[in-house]
Amino acid sequence: MQIFLFKANGNYFGFISDGNIFSRDGEYLGWVENNIAWDKNGTFRGQLIKINENHYLLRNKLAISPIPRIPKVSPVAPVPPIPQINIIPVTLPIGFVDSF
Repeated sequence: MQIFLFKANGNYFGFISDGNIFSRDGEYLGWVENNIAWDKNGTFRGQLIKINENHYLLRNKLAISPIPRIPKVSPVAPVPPIPQINIIPVTLPIGFVDSF
Protein backbone atom coordinates (compact mmCIF):
# COMPACT_ATOMS: atom_id res chain seq x y z
CA MET A 1 0.00 0.00 0.00
CA GLN A 2 1.29 3.45 -0.88
CA ILE A 3 0.63 6.65 1.02
CA PHE A 4 0.76 9.84 -1.01
CA LEU A 5 2.49 12.82 0.63
CA PHE A 6 1.80 16.51 0.16
CA LYS A 7 3.41 19.74 1.29
CA ALA A 8 1.37 22.31 3.23
CA ASN A 9 1.15 24.45 0.08
CA GLY A 10 -0.80 21.59 -1.55
CA ASN A 11 1.96 20.34 -3.88
CA TYR A 12 2.36 16.58 -4.28
CA PHE A 13 5.68 15.71 -2.64
CA GLY A 14 6.16 11.96 -2.83
CA PHE A 15 4.99 8.69 -1.38
CA ILE A 16 5.60 6.06 1.26
CA SER A 17 5.93 2.45 0.16
CA ASP A 18 6.66 -0.37 2.64
CA GLY A 19 7.60 2.22 5.27
CA ASN A 20 10.14 3.94 3.00
CA ILE A 21 9.83 7.58 1.89
CA PHE A 22 10.38 8.39 -1.78
CA SER A 23 10.24 11.64 -3.72
CA ARG A 24 7.66 12.03 -6.47
CA ASP A 25 10.39 10.83 -8.89
CA GLY A 26 11.17 7.68 -6.87
CA GLU A 27 14.34 8.89 -5.11
CA TYR A 28 14.80 7.27 -1.69
CA LEU A 29 14.60 9.93 1.04
CA GLY A 30 14.25 7.98 4.28
CA TRP A 31 11.79 5.88 6.25
CA VAL A 32 8.84 6.10 8.62
CA GLU A 33 8.73 4.14 11.86
CA ASN A 34 5.73 4.52 14.21
CA ASN A 35 4.70 7.67 12.29
CA ILE A 36 8.16 9.22 12.88
CA ALA A 37 10.07 10.21 9.73
CA TRP A 38 13.84 9.77 9.42
CA ASP A 39 15.92 10.83 6.43
CA LYS A 40 18.26 8.40 4.66
CA ASN A 41 21.12 9.50 6.96
CA GLY A 42 19.14 8.65 10.11
CA THR A 43 18.34 12.26 11.03
CA PHE A 44 14.90 12.99 12.51
CA ARG A 45 12.74 14.83 9.98
CA GLY A 46 9.31 14.95 11.59
CA GLN A 47 6.02 13.11 11.89
CA LEU A 48 3.58 11.57 9.47
CA ILE A 49 0.37 13.53 10.06
CA LYS A 50 -3.02 13.15 8.40
CA ILE A 51 -5.03 16.35 7.85
CA ASN A 52 -8.34 16.30 5.95
CA GLU A 53 -7.69 12.80 4.55
CA ASN A 54 -4.25 13.80 3.15
CA HIS A 55 -0.83 12.90 4.55
CA TYR A 56 2.02 15.29 5.38
CA LEU A 57 5.52 14.96 6.84
CA LEU A 58 5.70 17.78 9.38
CA ARG A 59 8.19 18.90 12.02
CA ASN A 60 7.40 20.86 15.15
CA LYS A 61 10.06 23.59 15.33
CA LEU A 62 9.29 24.11 19.02
CA ALA A 63 9.96 20.48 20.06
CA ILE A 64 13.28 18.81 20.84
CA SER A 65 14.32 16.36 18.13
CA PRO A 66 15.11 12.73 18.99
CA ILE A 67 18.67 11.49 18.66
CA PRO A 68 19.67 10.28 15.17
CA ARG A 69 19.22 6.65 14.14
CA ILE A 70 21.59 4.33 12.35
CA PRO A 71 20.86 4.70 8.61
CA LYS A 72 19.13 1.82 6.89
CA VAL A 73 20.26 0.23 3.66
CA SER A 74 18.64 2.04 0.76
CA PRO A 75 15.84 -0.09 -0.68
CA VAL A 76 15.28 -0.77 -4.33
CA ALA A 77 13.10 2.08 -5.51
CA PRO A 78 9.67 1.04 -6.71
CA VAL A 79 8.25 2.40 -9.93
CA PRO A 80 6.86 5.81 -8.94
CA PRO A 81 3.08 5.99 -9.07
CA ILE A 82 1.37 8.43 -11.39
CA PRO A 83 1.91 11.85 -9.77
CA GLN A 84 -1.05 13.01 -7.74
CA ILE A 85 -2.92 16.20 -8.49
CA ASN A 86 -1.98 19.07 -6.19
CA ILE A 87 -4.50 19.78 -3.47
CA ILE A 88 -5.79 22.83 -1.61
CA PRO A 89 -3.15 24.26 0.79
CA VAL A 90 -3.65 23.73 4.53
CA THR A 91 -2.89 25.94 7.50
CA LEU A 92 -0.49 24.12 9.80
CA PRO A 93 -0.67 24.21 13.58
CA ILE A 94 1.59 26.80 15.24
CA GLY A 95 5.23 25.72 15.19
CA PHE A 96 4.85 23.08 12.47
CA VAL A 97 6.62 23.22 9.09
CA ASP A 98 7.11 20.83 6.17
CA SER A 99 9.90 18.46 7.11
CA PHE A 100 11.50 17.79 3.72
